[in-house]
Amino acid sequence: MPEPGGAEGRYPHAFRPIQVGTLSLDHRLVVPPHGGGNGSLLGSAAEFEQHAALWLAKLAGGMRWLGGGPNFVRNPLPPGFEPTGVGAHGPGFFRDPRYPDRIGELAARVHAGGGLLSVQMVLQGGMPIAPSATLSSYADHRIPHALDIDEVRWLVREYGESAAFAIDAGVDAIEIHANHDDLVQWFLSPLTNRRDDEYGGTAEERCRFLREIVEAIRSHATRPITLGLRLCLDEMIDGGFGVEDCAATVAAFTAEGTVDYFSLDVGSNWGDPSYIPNGWYEDHQWAPLCGTVKSATDRPVVYAGRVLDVAQADAVLAAGHADLVAMARATMADPDIVTKTRAGAEERVRPCIGLNECIHRRLVEGLVYACGVSPRFAREAEPPPPAPAATRSVLVVGGGPAGTELAALCAERGHDVELWECEPHLGGALALAALARANHRYQDWIDYQARRLEASGVRVVLGREATRDDVLAAAVDVVAVATGAVPRRPDVPGRELPHVVTISEALTGTVELGPDVVVVAEDDGPAPLSVADHLAGLGHHVTLVYQSAGLAPLVGKYSAGAMYARLIDGGVTLVPLARLVEVEAGDVRLASSYGRRRWSIEGVDNVVLACGSVPADGLFLALKHRHPEVHLLGDAYAPRRMVFATRQAWALAAVIDNSPAVSAVPTPSPS
Repeated sequence: MPEPGGAEGRYPHAFRPIQVGTLSLDHRLVVPPHGGGNGSLLGSAAEFEQHAALWLAKLAGGMRWLGGGPNFVRNPLPPGFEPTGVGAHGPGFFRDPRYPDRIGELAARVHAGGGLLSVQMVLQGGMPIAPSATLSSYADHRIPHALDIDEVRWLVREYGESAAFAIDAGVDAIEIHANHDDLVQWFLSPLTNRRDDEYGGTAEERCRFLREIVEAIRSHATRPITLGLRLCLDEMIDGGFGVEDCAATVAAFTAEGTVDYFSLDVGSNWGDPSYIPNGWYEDHQWAPLCGTVKSATDRPVVYAGRVLDVAQADAVLAAGHADLVAMARATMADPDIVTKTRAGAEERVRPCIGLNECIHRRLVEGLVYACGVSPRFAREAEPPPPAPAATRSVLVVGGGPAGTELAALCAERGHDVELWECEPHLGGALALAALARANHRYQDWIDYQARRLEASGVRVVLGREATRDDVLAAAVDVVAVATGAVPRRPDVPGRELPHVVTISEALTGTVELGPDVVVVAEDDGPAPLSVADHLAGLGHHVTLVYQSAGLAPLVGKYSAGAMYARLIDGGVTLVPLARLVEVEAGDVRLASSYGRRRWSIEGVDNVVLACGSVPADGLFLALKHRHPEVHLLGDAYAPRRMVFATRQAWALAAVIDNSPAVSAVPTPSPS
């Protein structure tokens, strides 16, 4: 009988054994297949090591069933055609001569650590192949190639033969990716399957492609193997695959006895919601929908959909909505989530707050995958840093994401650290953002950082305004200036009028706003959307004016649909391609960003400037030539999203460890 104070007593549903096909699990928390991590199964030796390290870190942290990264099936392309888009792949993985050895090596390492490994078979629809020459969403208008019967049958054989490579190499489970715009989902969905042959027309015929794939995999398996389907609960799009379709599909495969488990999530790639829901939704919001489909089967059901900690997972299981719970982003933020929870140290779990930087940096800016709350993510293969050459005294000025992360890292490395923050609380710009209703989870990370600073021995001084003389008088070895940024006001007439306010004034309520508010966006990130949504939620009539052709171009498509939907459903009026040229009492004057049209919005009570911010680097400049080692980081260097600040803190901590005499900003050499 579990002890009441232990993890099994606190979370009796999560920490309970279960059998899934051939897999014996001692708890019900799983890591679903996911991409990212900056490694590659089939890349260089170093890239493979990073790929393996990402998954093995989750195993070391207490997870047992690992979904692995997506394994792409060969795409039947004509010579010379180049597939494009997120997840597009031509040759696939399975036919690569390196594949058996690489997937076998990964499986062997997982098994050596007491874990189990899946291979998820992926072939993205519309890139360029599909059951029909039609569209799957409102965001991508490239017409695909409609497969003929010969191509469909070729693909069925390809799935079976490909799965055999993984099975023979020693993996424990095969999962067919039949959602997230996969080709298999395109066949299942009445929105994208308009065929009139044996692979379309009725629900039974739309399911034929998937059924034949399952049969092909079973027929090619040389040993018992666990086989699962990843299905979409509801595409949440007009005419799409809905919860009734999902339940019917699950019931059919249950009756046939060919599938061992079902993994279920919701949404599409770019819709409302996407299958990577951001923090604008409630946690595990669609678990009851999963429960509806679960009633159609007696096979184990995995729920995937923004479950952030073990307590939430236990609640989903206790309600009977699923048999297992998948946690992807939560294990990116902290791969040790299970180990820490078992030890009764939930307060030490680094929380995921739904920034979606794990995918957006790569999708929007072409940068490496990263996590905004954990700069350790995607660096799992890097060895622990050596002990610093000497203990140093470090003063960090600024308690936002950059400052708190640097202070904690340095203290955890053994340095003597003090942090000064001018506000009466930690968080910096993130604390302000957390006041918006969509961002309330941001406070969870700020609270976590406060606990971490205390545990690592950082002396935190709140309400302390730092001057040059004060910093110099502190006589520390290293000064890190993370003083953030100040709101930017566009250079237009009327910007200083009393009814023109900043985001800070709007969110803190220091200025009482009237009924009609214009939010002026000169910021490509999420802040203008968050403040517009927040004010609409308070009952204001909000007009959001933005200069760019697209709303918030630095917000990736996996989050954008959620945000657009709530703005539109909340009554926010969107005015694109418009720039602010003047503010008068009750009147906002605009001009086209590209054309010559000019017009006005009248009857305006307040103008809220969501126009970005300007680095507050004055302290750094005052200290730069007066202190032997002073560094500048975070928004004080250049305002960017949170992930830039925490990653810079990670890099700077290594500099402080190893280069006592090196400044972060080099002095130019004389010419």
